[in-house]
Amino acid sequence: MSDFHPTPSADLLALLQDLRLSVPRVIQSPPTQPRRASVALIIRLKPAPELVFEGHEPEGYVGGRELIRQSDFGLGYTLDDFFRLPWVNHPNTTPEILFIRRAPHHSPSSSSSSSSSSGGSSSSHSRWSSHIAFPGGRHEPDDQSAYFTALRETWEEIGVDLAEKEFLHVGRLDEREVTTSLGKRLLMILSPFVFLQTSPFSPTPELQATEVSSIHWIPLSTLSPPFETEQWSHVEIDIGSRLSPRNRFVRWCLRNLIGKMQFGCVLLPDEPETVAEGFNPVDEFDELPEGSGSWFNDGKRHLRLWGLTLGMTLDLIAHYPSSTPAHLVLPPSKPTSPTKSEFDYDYNGRQLDSIPDPKTPVTVQSSFEDQWEAARLALEESKKNGTPAANGHGAGRRGVGPGMTAVFPRFSYPDVNFWIWVFGRRYRQVIQGWENSVRGPDRAADRRVNWSGQALATFYSAVRQALVVTIIMRALLSGVGIAGLAWLFVRGLSGGLTNEL
Repeated sequence: MSDFHPTPSADLLALLQDLRLSVPRVIQSPPTQPRRASVALIIRLKPAPELVFEGHEPEGYVGGRELIRQSDFGLGYTLDDFFRLPWVNHPNTTPEILFIRRAPHHSPSSSSSSSSSSGGSSSSHSRWSSHIAFPGGRHEPDDQSAYFTALRETWEEIGVDLAEKEFLHVGRLDEREVTTSLGKRLLMILSPFVFLQTSPFSPTPELQATEVSSIHWIPLSTLSPPFETEQWSHVEIDIGSRLSPRNRFVRWCLRNLIGKMQFGCVLLPDEPETVAEGFNPVDEFDELPEGSGSWFNDGKRHLRLWGLTLGMTLDLIAHYPSSTPAHLVLPPSKPTSPTKSEFDYDYNGRQLDSIPDPKTPVTVQSSFEDQWEAARLALEESKKNGTPAANGHGAGRRGVGPGMTAVFPRFSYPDVNFWIWVFGRRYRQVIQGWENSVRGPDRAADRRVNWSGQALATFYSAVRQALVVTIIMRALLSGVGIAGLAWLFVRGLSGGLTNEL
């Protein structure tokens, strides 16, 4: 029996099938914060270097290799037909995903010009300066839907029209709550949409230089955990700048009392495919803002993928087959019956299943509107019925992978992390309830719970309590130390006076 290795496109097909079987959660905005935003996750299949396409023949081509006709490029194809194309199923064809590097905003002039063009503030632009992200932005009053926002923002930022026949909308991920001030205040609800490029050649992008500095296509294979030690690092964020951005003395006190937040990040090669006019990647490293997506280490330029973008990336990767899926079984021999088209089989002779239609999203409440209650009730019901056993099929029902916890920080001081664990009982209960809902039978009650939002709310609740305790303990210890030193000083001074007398 010969070993069988699936092609990269077969794994991508399995990811898309699972994505379409999963029921995405759409979070209802609370009345206190109606702001929303959308992003586009764009996937393409980079053709194998040895393939030759009509109209794109290499210099000196004399017909030694088979020429792929324009009718077989895939433009306008359905998903089923696209994944039957021979060039798509070639073993050296590589699935890639698009990231953008936000434009740097070092000077006030650049910040103000960017703010006026997008309707935001210079401080918000400075916070996202040079970050690695997906194309997207805030929902505008004239936008018909969150999906339309993703289309419009992608067109405005990188000049790519996702409504054209080169692209297909293939699904969406669970919506996320974007917060600030240690999860205490909701900024917006974020809607991630997934698109597939059905063409071997990407359209030429036109970058809005005030918003985007470069475009990067990264192979999906490099984004699948577990990561190599040299590929995983962390980003340090000064918590004082988050809690008291204007008062330097308060920031200094907070930095010394509770340290810095450390977010996990994946290091990727900084090899842009397209660069905005006037942007020089080398100059980017002269003045790196806090949390910048650019990084220089060991004489090499890197991208740092972290935060919400890393979380959404891992949410997508979590749809890859994690256990032994059907396509790892030895494939049957390719039949010769004339009743079957050769395009019903992929490059390795495996029969292709039809890609299902996307599931209808389920609407859940924001964690800022119904703090903890829904998750608590679901957890109590789970305990009452007993922990459900893992089922064998689990199609379309993902586990609690690293996508959620990857966005949560650790702290540079170990005692802060200890107190987070002490106060994190509710957070651990939410994660337990989430895992039980995934492993057990599919229940409507579980689908209506905003698990990611509840995990976010309970985690940062534990962080806030831990920071309060840490600051109080540091203040008490400092007070005791100062009182002790004062007592020793007074005692020494009084002893000296006694000796003189």
